[in-house]
Amino acid sequence: MNALVLPTLDTQAALDRVLGEIPAGFLVFVVDDGSDPAMRLPYGVRAIRHPTNRGYGAAQKAGYAAALEAGAERVALLHGDGQYATVDVIALLDALDEAPVALGSRFLADPTVIPAWRRLGNQALTGLANWRFGTGHTDLHTGARAFRAELLRAMPLGAFSDDFVFDQQVLAWLFRQGVSVAERPVRTHYAEGTRSISPWRSVVYGVGCLRAILS
Repeated sequence: MNALVLPTLDTQAALDRVLGEIPAGFLVFVVDDGSDPAMRLPYGVRAIRHPTNRGYGAAQKAGYAAALEAGAERVALLHGDGQYATVDVIALLDALDEAPVALGSRFLADPTVIPAWRRLGNQALTGLANWRFGTGHTDLHTGARAFRAELLRAMPLGAFSDDFVFDQQVLAWLFRQGVSVAERPVRTHYAEGTRSISPWRSVVYGVGCLRAILS
C-alpha cells in the first residue's frame, strides 16, 4: 500500500484542491500542524492534529509514523498548500523501484517559477552538498520526496530537528550512509496562499543546512 503524508497549516482552500487531485487507492494522512481553525477534512482522510504549531519537521515525523503504523510500503510527502504538482509527487513512488529514496527536482522541471532569492540560495547549498558528499543532484531543498518504508524505519528521525532543517538533516544522513537517491522532475506553483519560509527564517535554515552538511 502506498501512502501520502500532507503537512498543512492554515491552507484550507489549497488543501481541498490537493485532496481532490489524489486518485483512489492511497492511504492519505493530513498532519494539521496547529491550524486555527482546524482543517476540515473529507471522509476517508486520516487526520493527525497538533493543537499548536510544532514545526515542519515535527509534522513529517508524525505523518511518517502514522503511515508506517498503518502498514504503508511506500510513503510520499505532498505539501498541503499545493506548491508541488500532485501528479508529479505521486510519480515519485514509482521511482522507488530504482532507489530507496526519490526526490522531486524543480530544476529538472521549470526553475524560473521559483522566486529568485530562493533559487540562488538553493543552488548554492545544493552545490555545497554535492561537493561534500560526492553527489550530483539538482535540487536538495525540495519538499517533494518519497521513501520506501524500510528506510523510514531505519532512519533516526527523532534525532532530527522539528523545524525546516529536518529535510536537509535527512538527506545528509542518507548520503553518509551511502543510500542511493533517485531524482525526477516535479512542477511547482507559487501563488497567494502558498506557505513559504520568510527571508529571516531562510537565513536560519541556511545556517542549519551548513551545519548538517559540514558536521
